[in-house]
Amino acid sequence: MDLKTKEEWEMILERVAWDLNMTACLTDDTGAPFFCRLDRYPVCSAIRANPEATTFICSRVNTAMLAVVRKTLRPEVDMCDAGLLRVVVPIVRDGTLVGLVTACGLAAKGEELNTFLLAKQLGVTEERVQELARSTPFGSEDEVERSGERLFDELNSNRG
Repeated sequence: MDLKTKEEWEMILERVAWDLNMTACLTDDTGAPFFCRLDRYPVCSAIRANPEATTFICSRVNTAMLAVVRKTLRPEVDMCDAGLLRVVVPIVRDGTLVGLVTACGLAAKGEELNTFLLAKQLGVTEERVQELARSTPFGSEDEVERSGERLFDELNSNRG
């Protein structure tokens, strides 16, 4: 994406990843990633290593959120079927969606991960899922929303 240099995008993603404690990615307007920052936590790594689980858990929410963002051209926060927060921040130029910054993998405070679904999709026990989830960070959905709005304003300040 030629709106910024690769180094500038990397710095933005690094900041988003560390601020939110989530994996942050720059994607094209279809959601296909260019690159990401911050290693995934064990639960997300296990999901991403399993194509069926990725399709069932990640792809469905990705598709739904992208559809909303295409209509509203505004940030969207939701949860994947595993119970992890995800934010999609559109990059808009001349009223057209040209790319996205996405972040995912944060457990919402007060919510539980869907260990049954994860165990079924990953082909492991719920106990194994709980072991994988121990290092998953927790955060506030409100803070993710606020961060998404701030990032949206930053990325779209000269949107034309």
